[in-house]
Amino acid sequence: MKKLLAVLLSVILIASVFSACAKDEETNATPEPTASAGEVTKEPAATDAAEPTEVPETTTDAANQTASQFPVAVVNDNQSIEGGILKVALVTDSAFAGVLNPCFYEDNYDSQILGWFTEPIISYDENFVADQDGVATYEYDATAKTITLHMREGVKWHDGEPVTLDDLVYAYEVICHKDYQGLRYSESEMNVVGVEEYHNGTADTISGLELSADKMTLTIHFKDFYPSILVGGFWTAPIPRHYYEGIPINEMAADEKTRATPIGFGPFKIKNVVPGESVEFERYDDYWMGKPKLDGVTVTVVNPELVPTAMQEGRFDVATFSVQQYPNYKNPTNYQYIGEVQTVFSYTGFKLGKWDAEKNENIYDANTKMANVKLRQAIGYAVDNATLGETFYNGLRFLATTVITPRHSAYQNKEMTGFVYDPEKAKQLLDEAGYKDVDGDGFREDPNGEQFTITWATMEGENAETYAQFKMQCWAEVGLRVELFNGRLTEFNAFYEAVEMDDPAIDMYDGAWQTGYDPNPDALWGRLSSANYTRYTSDTFDAITDDISSDKAWDNAFLAQRYKDWQQAFFDEAPAIPTLWRVAIDAVNNRVKNYELTASDIKLTAHLIELTAEEPMK
Repeated sequence: MKKLLAVLLSVILIASVFSACAKDEETNATPEPTASAGEVTKEPAATDAAEPTEVPETTTDAANQTASQFPVAVVNDNQSIEGGILKVALVTDSAFAGVLNPCFYEDNYDSQILGWFTEPIISYDENFVADQDGVATYEYDATAKTITLHMREGVKWHDGEPVTLDDLVYAYEVICHKDYQGLRYSESEMNVVGVEEYHNGTADTISGLELSADKMTLTIHFKDFYPSILVGGFWTAPIPRHYYEGIPINEMAADEKTRATPIGFGPFKIKNVVPGESVEFERYDDYWMGKPKLDGVTVTVVNPELVPTAMQEGRFDVATFSVQQYPNYKNPTNYQYIGEVQTVFSYTGFKLGKWDAEKNENIYDANTKMANVKLRQAIGYAVDNATLGETFYNGLRFLATTVITPRHSAYQNKEMTGFVYDPEKAKQLLDEAGYKDVDGDGFREDPNGEQFTITWATMEGENAETYAQFKMQCWAEVGLRVELFNGRLTEFNAFYEAVEMDDPAIDMYDGAWQTGYDPNPDALWGRLSSANYTRYTSDTFDAITDDISSDKAWDNAFLAQRYKDWQQAFFDEAPAIPTLWRVAIDAVNNRVKNYELTASDIKLTAHLIELTAEEPMK
């Protein structure tokens, strides 16, 4: 393994040199924003490789300490110019999907584009609790189990029509409709009174959405009222009823009003979309927070490997920077770094059932290839993710001990060490589960003595081939034969399509999620969550998440304990193996002013961004 690691490191260093010298076309870049509250987005998976290391005392503290080395906002005291176009890069080696509607988008790349022209109506404080700074204010009544929203006057869609709370009702009607095919219909929506009757077709409206005659006040009635409702636990992103009316819900995601000419009420409006490649925005003068300082923004896809050279040459203003290439560019002269711990975790998931679209629920199958929990645990112990983060991500990735990220440290079970690299333990678990090398070829057969091969799906990406080969070698070291899905790495969009559609050829996969503000695990791992791609369900999980989403959760000690219980149960049952948490860094050109990473639903800053020169500095 040490020899293999040395070879892989050499390959990566060579690859880094070539990517740093590569010529780039005109490109732009953008930071990776936090997902809107209550939402989750698909991420490119972290790729990995390593040799044994000691686990830090607390990886949450390590992540926070590392992030503290970077400011979250740029420092620039130079004189601003009037207007200008901010050149932003969408850093990916794939085309973006272009589903530009808050109800339907699924991945982080579309989320980044949406962030320039859409907003939720509720804002949140630094602790992710709803506050009064958004386009709607609110009050709640825990006894009555209601939240009442009040829309500010004068907020307009980009076509000039007023934004009302009927547009939020419309978003609920879209998400909760029987023909809706996106990720958003989940237990948080079902917790609204009347949603299930509407979804089942026994009611034409959602009775728990009580709208005033002027459409500027909305009272939402919940079946159960619990703390996480105030932490992104209800839907807050309106869509314009007048704009989409007449388009069937099952056609809305593909319609040109979503793909080519979407509207929002954010600081910039879409001027032109080149599908999968770029989006051009222009200033929206009637923005409710005031006329934006910039004339516009361009967002263009750029390959991650080309970012350093393009950034040095001043081809764009903002780019998510590769943590693998970062050590070679620690002291830039024409740009600066900002960074933060993300609400992102990478994981290895196991395919353990199917999604039943008719019943809208996951169906666990105890007869799947990966159903043996000791097999799943062995797969987790076989790879050293701690050294992976330190060695291949230059200390900017950290062993994920749970799927609750460091940004939600108050909810973490900090007593857990996670799946620490322990190949001997992996071998022992496999022996106990009956997976043994019967024919002496170095690979284990299944408990029936039949050849055992695991098909693993993982994405294309920077040095992904090297990492994939290393992980397969790690698993081979404990006697597991693992082969790539379709014999190769999979493009980002094709990967998630195959995983989401439960392709029967996939046994396990490496993915990542960017979570919303609410750490309630039901959104990603619940019985009724279509985003639970493992399709695993558990009575233990149900009992705990029922408590987290109950009146009992107002007792802080009780809530904290149930979160700890859930994380322990997730570790014990291992439907997925958390692998890495992330600190992300962005490179920002020195002509950019008032730019920061703080999510737009915590602090609105895009309208304040300014430039101090006509073109990016070189």
